[in-house]
Amino acid sequence: MIRYTLNCKNGHQFDSWFSNSDSFEKLRKKGLLECAVCSSKEVEKSLMAPKITSSSDKKTETLISAQSDLEKEIKALKHKIKGTATDVGENFSSEARAMHYGEKEEKPIIGKATMDEAKDLAEEGVPFIPLPWSDDKVN
Repeated sequence: MIRYTLNCKNGHQFDSWFSNSDSFEKLRKKGLLECAVCSSKEVEKSLMAPKITSSSDKKTETLISAQSDLEKEIKALKHKIKGTATDVGENFSSEARAMHYGEKEEKPIIGKATMDEAKDLAEEGVPFIPLPWSDDKVN
């Protein structure tokens, strides 16, 4: 196994393990690598340097502690929304439409909609907003 420090196009840095040096290139070419913070698929290896350990108790910065203020705010927003809204999954469009037309009681919902479904909702005046994150996937 080999560990690489990776950088995405948005400047996020994270580590990932690979079975060998060729496996990184194979996964990158297939578009299977993804930034753990912003889900960008444009990922490259960082310059490598040997790790020198010391006896000090100095903590190293982790991906979580290195997050920008905006990333922390998005994470907090995501936690709040997921804690208060009902996840209706693939039924988002029909649920949102039913609430808009008074067929169902209004409540906060989250879910998935295709681009065509989103366009239809917008044309009908059904209020919704895309969320600033993708599915909960980590590399």
